[in-house]
Amino acid sequence: MTTRNIEGMWPCRVLVWVALLCGPHAAAAQTNVGSGPLTGSLADTEPTAGNLRVGPIKLAPGIVIPEFGWDSNVFEEETNPDEDIVLRVLPEVGLFTSVPLMRFSGYVGGEFVYFRKFEQERYIGYTGRGRVDFLLKKVRPFLAGGKTLSRTRPNGELEVRADYTIDELSGGLAYDHGPNSTFYVAAYRSGLDFYDAFNEGIALGLSLDRVTYNYSVGMRTDVTPLTSLTLSGSVLEERFKFAPSRDSESYVATGALKFGSEAVATGVVSLSYRDYKPVDPAVARYRGVSGNAEMVFPVAELGRFSLGASRTLEHSYDIQQGYFMDNTISLSYTHRLFYNLDAQVRGAKSAMEYGFRASVPERRDTQDIVGGGIGYNLRNRSRVSANYEFLRRRSLAVNGRNYDRQRVFLSWTYQL
Repeated sequence: MTTRNIEGMWPCRVLVWVALLCGPHAAAAQTNVGSGPLTGSLADTEPTAGNLRVGPIKLAPGIVIPEFGWDSNVFEEETNPDEDIVLRVLPEVGLFTSVPLMRFSGYVGGEFVYFRKFEQERYIGYTGRGRVDFLLKKVRPFLAGGKTLSRTRPNGELEVRADYTIDELSGGLAYDHGPNSTFYVAAYRSGLDFYDAFNEGIALGLSLDRVTYNYSVGMRTDVTPLTSLTLSGSVLEERFKFAPSRDSESYVATGALKFGSEAVATGVVSLSYRDYKPVDPAVARYRGVSGNAEMVFPVAELGRFSLGASRTLEHSYDIQQGYFMDNTISLSYTHRLFYNLDAQVRGAKSAMEYGFRASVPERRDTQDIVGGGIGYNLRNRSRVSANYEFLRRRSLAVNGRNYDRQRVFLSWTYQL
């Protein structure tokens, strides 16, 4: 079996650079230990946003309209693109309660998408997730679960908006070793299922439907009063429902620094070393770094930089390609102009690396995005903005993946 090790790529260097740059002067935002892919964003402390209470339950409702405007290339076509007017609405509510011997955190959200001309692209989706911790002094058993129904492009490789669901069932045991450290063991099962979705004639369900099992052990500790470090090791098993030759087993070691909202820099930096072992001997074994970073750096009182970087292993919808490495870096700057008016510029660059299967030549597909906008911050904690975005996708090896796309749209974010 061949092995690919690409630790020296630019996304890895960016991730390490961000980790060093943030240092211990940033702040930690606590999240639940041992959570799965859907419930990992649920908080384990009472949220500061939201001011509605129903008995012991605190609610944090909100609504986001990320897009209302013109899309020049709805189906991402290389020639003769179709345009349309698009509206996306995302209502949501977070829930949190803590009573004797129990703590619960939850989230419910919807997704409503409207196309003026292309009725077949309209859909309604939802997301629900929750976690309960049983507070037995220092020992905390926990259970969590969630499900998402969506119709989006799951990754940068796919051009089609695919109907799919993701579900999660997780649980474990946490032990609080003093006020600043927690040890835990956990496991989760996550399923991915596509429904009547095709990309370039290939049924996504037949090639991508799978169940993932993860077994982990780890610890979280407060490095400073405002910074937390999580270290974990896990075994990851992927079982494909209709393509067992794609099954794999991975061993993953992860370190994550989390920074909260009360310090100079905020966000999260997570680095993993993954040993990915596919059962198909024709698919290369991968040993290398992956991870993600999402950080915000203020500039005096006039603006802020937002930096994102990720490197992930993704399964291609084309079984003959095996998998690919998806590398993305994004940067935006928001500057206050006067009163409550601000301006933003942003850009992102992605590179999808292929060639991890015997007899498949190496190649790199790219996607670049640039854009900007003018925003106005209202007194009710909402923000309205007018935006422009240009996307450029290029592939030297695959016909149909060379296209441009423009969007002109309004956005609105509101949280009670």
